[in-house]
Parts: sequence; structure tokens; C-alpha cells
Amino acid sequence: MDLILKKLFSIKGCKFEYSGPPEILGQRAAGVSIDTRTLQPNEIYFALRGERLDGHDFVPNAFEKQALAAVVERDWWKQAQKSQKSRPVFIVEDSLTALQETARDYRKKFSLPVLGLTGTNGKTTTKEMIAAVLAHLGSICKTEGNLNNHIGLPLSLLKLNRGHKAMVAEMGTNHFGEIARLCEIA
Repeated sequence: MDLILKKLFSIKGCKFEYSGPPEILGQRAAGVSIDTRTLQPNEIYFALRGERLDGHDFVPNAFEKQALAAVVERDWWKQAQKSQKSRPVFIVEDSLTALQETARDYRKKFSLPVLGLTGTNGKTTTKEMIAAVLAHLGSICKTEGNLNNHIGLPLSLLKLNRGHKAMVAEMGTNHFGEIARLCEIA
């Protein structure tokens, strides 16, 4: 991954809090994560709110696992800032939107074709077949499994690297306008 922390300032309304040395903003992230169970050292942790769990509850755990930084929502930060001031934290209005904007901006760094694939049935199988056909070009990035929604697509885009020759993006929907939003991100 070729994402330097200071690039997160491109997120609309983003604020950075950290009591440590400012040089951290020049560090490259090893990747991004929304799940502390799979988070690797030097990844950026995006605290997303879900139906059952709130990723903000796991921010301390993310830093225990050596997250490079966390992206958190402003209302959570108001409550937690005293306990987290010594950690590099990007404060945003909505962490899901921040993940999507980060992926969109990151994708723009690469001049490669992105093939978007949608449909009612067979998307994942078709995506795998398209990626296999394109493999003769070299390394192909693709959405993992069926991670084809407003969270999975950004996570897949953030795995792009300079060695990739194309991206095959499976896009799923469960409400009106979602495909248009996924196309904006990709």
C-alpha cells in the first residue's frame, strides 16, 4: 500500500489529534482495517458503526495491536479524547464516508482500467473468470470474495499497488442509488 498518513487530510472536515512528534504524518500505512481481529501492525484502523457493534469500542484494542492511526467520528471523540490524546487519531464526521473518500482518492493515483461488474446472480463467479482472463496482463486486483458493497469495495480498492494492471470490482446493491455511489468510489 502506498498511503501516507497526511493524505487523510483530504477527507472533508478531517481534524488530526496527536501529542507525539509530527513526523508520524509522513509514515506509510501497511494497509487499512475495520476489524481489530485481523488488524496488522502499522495499518490504519477505521472505526465503523454497525448494526450490532460499534468499531469505536475497539479503538484502544487497535492501538494495542500497533495500529498506525485510527479514524474516528467526532461525537465519539468528544467523549474519548482524554484517554486517546497520545494516539494518532483522525477525527471525521462519518468514518464510513471517510473510508470511501480515502479509497476514491487512493484509486485516483493509479492509471489502470477498473471493470465494474453488477447483476442479480453470478457476480462473484463472473468476477473470478474476468480476473483469470485478464491475468495474462499481469497482476490483477479484484474485490475479495463477495465483498461488493459500500464497505467491501473501498477496502478492495485500498489494496491496489503499482504492480496491478487492472481492477475487477464486483458491485452489489440492496437499495436504490448504491451502484451509482460505488461507481463514484471506483
